[in-house]
Amino acid sequence: MECYQFTDNQFITSDVDTATLRCIPFDQLETVAAENGWPSTMITEVLNAKNDAYVERYRDHMLFSLTIKNHTQLEKNEELVFIKHAQSALLFYDDTLRTPQDYIDIINYVYSQIGDVDDANLLIPYALTRYDLLTDRTFLRDLENTILELELSLTREPKNPEESILSLRKTLSIYKHHYMSLIDLFEDITDDYRELLTLEAARDYQRILNKLNRLYKYTTMLGEYVSQINDRYRAQIDLNLNKTMKTFTILSAVFLPLTLIVGWYGMNFQGMPELESKYGYLYVIILSISILIGSLLYIRHRGF
Repeated sequence: MECYQFTDNQFITSDVDTATLRCIPFDQLETVAAENGWPSTMITEVLNAKNDAYVERYRDHMLFSLTIKNHTQLEKNEELVFIKHAQSALLFYDDTLRTPQDYIDIINYVYSQIGDVDDANLLIPYALTRYDLLTDRTFLRDLENTILELELSLTREPKNPEESILSLRKTLSIYKHHYMSLIDLFEDITDDYRELLTLEAARDYQRILNKLNRLYKYTTMLGEYVSQINDRYRAQIDLNLNKTMKTFTILSAVFLPLTLIVGWYGMNFQGMPELESKYGYLYVIILSISILIGSLLYIRHRGF
């Protein structure tokens, strides 16, 4: 467990007695809880809160659940649980992904951007989310360029575009759900807990909420873009299939009369003068070629 106090608009390392913020790894939760006499219900609250972004208000504290994204490895997203008491706060994190000082550096960086901070602990969810969103628009713009390249490649018969389409749809679905969860979280803060916020804090949370709404709409637009490309690809597959079927139909129509002739004269019935004539073979060849040429000319004339 690492302890910090807020001084001169930033968090600095402190001892336990003067700390206003304690950072605790999830794997040390039960040990720290036993040392401090925390109730077992608190352990359950923290562990259950790791699943999604939300805020919950209890009798003596508020609980926030956040997710910090990893753009390159989505399976390594960081789950954070933040508990705010009246004068102190607890930040639970996964120590296999970051150190507590990493989070403190993030918080201090954001606080340096917004100026004087009235309630440092209450703005920690805002600071972590704001920093997390710094690269989201660039990431989504790169995704849009990838989608555009995929669309252009459809004219060049790309290899396995289904895999790219499914991967893009999965990624966009994850981000859409992420933004939707954060929107619900910050709407709850700005609507249900406004009395706890100072005027500046309320404005900060409203600004981050507006940004999340824009990112959510951008992600939704990209999802619709991918769906349109998928529909276009399916239509192209159907068109190519129709062309193939058309080719086979033409070939069948051309060679069907020849098949009939072969079957007819191949029966070797008595009384077929063509079989007894020395020109019979030549006659069948000329007849077959004439039918073949006539069929091709007819098909070409009809524009098939």
